[in-house]
Amino acid sequence: MVDLNFFEPYIEKREFKFNKMILLYTLLVLSVAGVTAIGIYNQIQINILKRQVEDRRAIAEEPARVNKYNEIKGLENETMVFREEVDNIIAMDKNIAKSDIISENLLSEIKSKMPEDLFLTNFNASGRDVHISGVAKSSNSIAEFSKGLGFIDDVESVFISSIDNVEDNYNFVLNTTFKDVNIDE
Repeated sequence: MVDLNFFEPYIEKREFKFNKMILLYTLLVLSVAGVTAIGIYNQIQINILKRQVEDRRAIAEEPARVNKYNEIKGLENETMVFREEVDNIIAMDKNIAKSDIISENLLSEIKSKMPEDLFLTNFNASGRDVHISGVAKSSNSIAEFSKGLGFIDDVESVFISSIDNVEDNYNFVLNTTFKDVNIDE
């Protein structure tokens, strides 16, 4: 007969044995499962991205969209050409404004140099040459007007090409040349 000792569990010490092989196999199984799970997750993500690429490619390659894209691209090219042309026109306009010798200031200066008994009949500007025709009561008025034009800034030379005495009046033609005007730009 066997005696029962109710205090035996308290007296004996149980030892816990650590089995390294079980731990290694467990870690191996967990690692393989983790790598497999990551591989499956990545493959699912790749498949989703491939489907999205195919859907977007199908949308982008629709003939209607391709035609619309080509139309918009053509309009953008035309817009760039128009912008360049407008910029060129603006630059030419600025150059013309710089080289424009006939301005309100010049006309008012010419008017201020005119004697009272002198009248202009024709004013013709071509490049840097200005031809002025008119009528005066005396030849001194013509000389005074010619001398006054010589004092205007940017005037290179003033030449009286003809004076005619017609019925107590003098018809004259003045040729004026301006300096520093480049009409080739």
